[in-house]
Amino acid sequence: MPPIGPPAGNVIVVGAGPTGLLLAGDLAAAGIRCTLLERRREEVNNLTRAFAVHARTLEQLDARGVADALAATGEHVRELLLPGGARLDLGRLPGRFPYVLVTPQYETERVLRDRALAAGAEILHGVEATGLRQDETGVDVRVRRADGDGAGAVETRRAAYVVGTDGVGSTVRESLGLPFPGRAAVRSMMLADVRLDDPPRDVLTVGGTGDAFAFVAPFGDGWYRVIAWNRARQAPDSEPVDFGELRDVTRRALGTDHGMRDPRWTSRFHSDERQVPRYRVGRVFLAGDAAHVHSPAGGQGMNTGLQDAANLSWRLAADLHGWAPPWLLDGYHAERHPVGRRVLVGSGGLLRAALAEKPWQRRLRNAGLRAAAGIRPVARRLAGAVSGIGIAYPAPRGAHRLAGRRAPDVRLSGGGRLSDLLGDGRFVLVAAVNDPAVGYLSRRWDGRVRHAVAGGPARSTVLVRPDGYIAWATDETAPDRRADAIRAALAHWCGRPAEHAAERVAAAEEKGG
Repeated sequence: MPPIGPPAGNVIVVGAGPTGLLLAGDLAAAGIRCTLLERRREEVNNLTRAFAVHARTLEQLDARGVADALAATGEHVRELLLPGGARLDLGRLPGRFPYVLVTPQYETERVLRDRALAAGAEILHGVEATGLRQDETGVDVRVRRADGDGAGAVETRRAAYVVGTDGVGSTVRESLGLPFPGRAAVRSMMLADVRLDDPPRDVLTVGGTGDAFAFVAPFGDGWYRVIAWNRARQAPDSEPVDFGELRDVTRRALGTDHGMRDPRWTSRFHSDERQVPRYRVGRVFLAGDAAHVHSPAGGQGMNTGLQDAANLSWRLAADLHGWAPPWLLDGYHAERHPVGRRVLVGSGGLLRAALAEKPWQRRLRNAGLRAAAGIRPVARRLAGAVSGIGIAYPAPRGAHRLAGRRAPDVRLSGGGRLSDLLGDGRFVLVAAVNDPAVGYLSRRWDGRVRHAVAGGPARSTVLVRPDGYIAWATDETAPDRRADAIRAALAHWCGRPAEHAAERVAAAEEKGG
């Protein structure tokens, strides 16, 4: 059957979890036609995996106008309890969100789904991608309908690009023939959604004894997720959870089972540590769990996937709008693969520390974590790593000290914040001073760059990427040299200026003169 749907120029995203939903919403907001394929029939899944939404992710959601709505659904935790009783202070994080938000994953999916649909993304449920084939101009995706009048029917959809956000068992990744090397980090974790007669004092509760581990987190509606692990009994994922065992393991790990009762859902799972060697193969990209999976320690999985989507979406939009520099798409793998690797190593180390078996190992762990949490520079780096605030991307040799770093959400002249101008695929040129030449230059890249002036004393003029990282900066104060530097930076990151924009600016200046 020949391909159906719109011609090449659109994007198909496979998998409607948080990563796919954010990506689809970004593309639609940038004016790119996007279809999101999801094999699940239902739109909302009340069972949840992820609980933690970290500060940097909240900043990304803030730029998209949904952070406050999501923050209202959960608990704000300003201290993380580490194994052995040490506490990591998140209250000193910079920005509007100095905490981790504890809220069920389905709330994150809800706000991202609403945004994607409002922006014009198409979301198809009960439609499963079964394979793909690509050529120089596009990708053909074979899809099968799982329900409705066309159940079982197979068709082919064509797109300019495809992004696999379809999880650890990714069909997209398998269709590319990519390996997914790694190993199991932990086996036979027991999960349950329960009521508690005696809820814990802390929002997040974690503890272990070497042969038992347990974690408790709230849904916010009276239900709690309990995760427990029994070193002495490593049952396969297919074996049902015995509620008596769950209560016993929780008591051993935490000293109490908190009056656990009325389980509405139980399951077992194992957690892998895996990463695909390439995030891009031609016109096909991988993001989220399709590209990397980590231990659950630190709540990094969903957040890392959302950051993948934020990094990739504006690059795809720039390419499809016809102005992306030729190297821009390759920057996605170059930047995100090392981040995924660091998360895999860091979360795995934290899990192994939490599950330490021997008493001397636990004593050494506890002493080390207490010391790290008590040394302010070390604690600040740990908080930056866990929250994502500390993530920075490599910059070329000789680049400005700010290049590659997270852009703080500065106030702008005339009111508003930097985040108000992000979220639709455009760069923001934030000038240190109100220089008409800077405004003129940004208008030559009309539709790609917004111009703003810092709302307070500023030393640097910065070009901020659509994902909120600083692409380029200068401290040059001489007007002519500053203008030349800005022009070169815009050409490097945003392509050649549009001829019609240059003509329109020149005509406006001539008329004004």
